[in-house]
Amino acid sequence: MNMLRTVPGHRCVEARRIGAHGWQGEYERLARPAGAVVLMPGLACGASACRLQCAALHERGFSTLCIEPGRVGELESLTPRLVEALEWLRVSGPGSPLGVFGCSVGACAALCVAAERPDLVDALVAQGGCPDAVLAAFPRVRAATLLVIGDGDEDVLRSHRRALPLLAGARRLEIVPGADAAPGDAAAVQAVAHLAAHWFALRLPQRLAH
Repeated sequence: MNMLRTVPGHRCVEARRIGAHGWQGEYERLARPAGAVVLMPGLACGASACRLQCAALHERGFSTLCIEPGRVGELESLTPRLVEALEWLRVSGPGSPLGVFGCSVGACAALCVAAERPDLVDALVAQGGCPDAVLAAFPRVRAATLLVIGDGDEDVLRSHRRALPLLAGARRLEIVPGADAAPGDAAAVQAVAHLAAHWFALRLPQRLAH
């Protein structure tokens, strides 16, 4: 089902369910987007967090595609789903810059896809996840990458700090108190959403978006 609703500062958004080859998601398209961002939620990012993230991205002028995570924890199944979603967006909006916002295991999937298919990912935000599990992918990630973690686990913080210099493109690490909780407190979720939207606004290439 399609529906239209108003986004402050923009024209209308077309919202519809889409899916193919084992993945489904909600696509919200702005009339004149600055680009599009695929959201790949994980265990630490529930539906309410995804809605806040989409709202922050809409305010910055980005269309969004929020993919249902399915069985959380299976990186092998998330990665091809993300590739298919990005390919769908590339076809539906040729020339548009594409970003990925991955959370938890979705963050690992985002990093793997950015390494394997640099043509599909112009910028990404990876919240949480385990860098050590996908460390081999880091030197091949050319997309501008923002790593976001909470402040509750020193081992996780150390692993992110070790991994950050391995990224081949622009990179930054942000620590947001409470962002490692599941599903996270409202203040932390809001802070991460705005950090991500700001990163995409700065780092996604300014190309003509259809």
